[in-house]
Amino acid sequence: MKVAFLSSYDPTSTGSWSGTPYYMLSALKRHNIDVKVLGPVNSFTKPFLKAFKLVLRLFGINYDYSYSSILSYEYAFRFNKSLKKLSGVDFIIAPAGSTQIAKLKTIIPILYLSDTTYDQLKNYYSNFNSINDSFHHQGSKIESAALNNAAIISFPSDWAANFCVKHYKIPESKVKKLLWGANIVEPYTHPKIRTKDDDKSFTLLFLGVDWERKGGKVALEAVQYLRESKNIAAKLIVCGCTPDISDLPEWVEVTGRLNKDIPSDMNIFKNVLIKSDLLLLPTIAECYGMVFCEAAAYGMPVVATNTGGISSIVIEGETGLLINDPTDSQAFAMSIYEIIHNLDNYNRYANNAFERYHSHLNWDAWAKEIIELMYDYK
Repeated sequence: MKVAFLSSYDPTSTGSWSGTPYYMLSALKRHNIDVKVLGPVNSFTKPFLKAFKLVLRLFGINYDYSYSSILSYEYAFRFNKSLKKLSGVDFIIAPAGSTQIAKLKTIIPILYLSDTTYDQLKNYYSNFNSINDSFHHQGSKIESAALNNAAIISFPSDWAANFCVKHYKIPESKVKKLLWGANIVEPYTHPKIRTKDDDKSFTLLFLGVDWERKGGKVALEAVQYLRESKNIAAKLIVCGCTPDISDLPEWVEVTGRLNKDIPSDMNIFKNVLIKSDLLLLPTIAECYGMVFCEAAAYGMPVVATNTGGISSIVIEGETGLLINDPTDSQAFAMSIYEIIHNLDNYNRYANNAFERYHSHLNWDAWAKEIIELMYDYK
């Protein structure tokens, strides 16, 4: 099968969309799919759209030009031109490509991949609140056009898939739920089994680039509660960001933001996953959360917020525990304690997480299902 992998960004870099297109592309190639990469696009309209955004900001108006109709028409022109140079293409795969495919005119079936849709996003993330209604309307139109232009639409969570069907009136038969994998090259070789010889210290991991949205303050409070109320020598590693706090406790280690394209940063990231015992993420909003897949790849249980698409990755009571209120630091602390206070219980969670990675949360499992979908369609 021959596939055109369509992206306005560089899908050969792990820096694009958290590396997700890169790992998708790599998995398809491992399964003997003939993949032709269309992208990145050096847009000639983006500089003008950026300037327009700055002008609007002077008047207190927020604008997300990534859903611009002008940009969508440019992408259609560019990608149609590239597609004409290819022959025998069976499918177009477009990750996070609503603007890229909305205006695309082709007889080649399109497989559109995303972790959410515009109208779900605008009501979920607070930064969308300041966007003008007319621009929201434009984003909705772009999304709707992309969904209707696609032959198959795939989301990694029930949360996103169900919204798409209900809100955009897309036939259920067209929408598929396929879990995504962990964005790592080398998963751990075994789950994090603890023994009686281990000391009573536990290393908790906060992994994310947005300290505020991911619930960093609540994570700190939860670990503080464990230390003071449960007498557990808990440590916290903050990986992916640097908290704007002048005097962090001595039990907090900060790695800062890491670039997985840099080998030394990738080594730091892997070592953090190896030495951490549990992922703690009291996030306010999360469409999917690749970090939960990465935790599973290293046999790490999870305590996180029950929001967005997280519950499709983390199985409540099996691979982790989910909290409804992202501000309830004591609830997060007690859920951590429930998992770690008993050796056998912790090891059960760790084993389950590790097994879930190998059965579902890896890119090879995703590639097999995607390829089957394309063959079934043909």
